Amino acid sequence: MKHTKEQIIARAKEIMKDLDGKYYFEECVDGAFYDENHKIISGKNEGKSYSMWVIRIIALMDNSDFLTISDETGEPLYYQNFNTFVFDIEKDEKGYFRVGLPRD
Repeated sequence: MKHTKEQIIARAKEIMKDLDGKYYFEECVDGAFYDENHKIISGKNEGKSYSMWVIRIIALMDNSDFLTISDETGEPLYYQNFNTFVFDIEKDEKGYFRVGLPRD
């Protein structure tokens, strides 16, 4: 394990500020757990295995979304919303964004 839970939660908050923009709130990041060898089942990393962190995100109407972050790089792998839609996460000059969703 390269990152501590505290480091990953801090990283998740940084990423969520980009992803949620003006709708971001500090308490949306609600815990994290480590998964040593997880095989990705969807998106650009499908079929690859990672040591990763899964962070629970409090979403609309108290639903739970999940942000996954690579333990190796500290970079996001994907975002899964409560409807089980999986979004790849990319980064550009404006910051992180969910692929396929409009940006603010």
